[in-house]
Amino acid sequence: MKNVNVFSDEFGNKIIAEDIQIGQKLSLKLISETKQRFLGLTDLKNKKFIIKRDRKRHLFRNGNAYGFNHHILSNTKRFNKIMLSDNFETWEIPVSYILEKGFFLNFKQQGFERQIFISLDDIKNFTIKTF
Repeated sequence: MKNVNVFSDEFGNKIIAEDIQIGQKLSLKLISETKQRFLGLTDLKNKKFIIKRDRKRHLFRNGNAYGFNHHILSNTKRFNKIMLSDNFETWEIPVSYILEKGFFLNFKQQGFERQIFISLDDIKNFTIKTF
């Protein structure tokens, strides 16, 4: 049986951490939604958070940016880099860089819903693979 930890914020949103072979599978369950959102996988050996995105679906167009769960990034002790891949590129971005250079939007600013965004221009120096 897999070990699953559930963390709740003051609004009833939940972060679900399910143990897997390399680390943990992290998901977000918002109180306003019926389904969980898969956030990514932690690779504990390499101290990375592995995230795969579809640029057409997930890129915030107005900022040409990807969003990340602010609570997870600002509270983690298990990883220090984000391994982000989409249909065009792969980046390895320090968490500290996202927290320093990222920006917030005026919606969904509370609890586990809060996202920090980083533009593709800001992460271009962290590209490790182009498809």
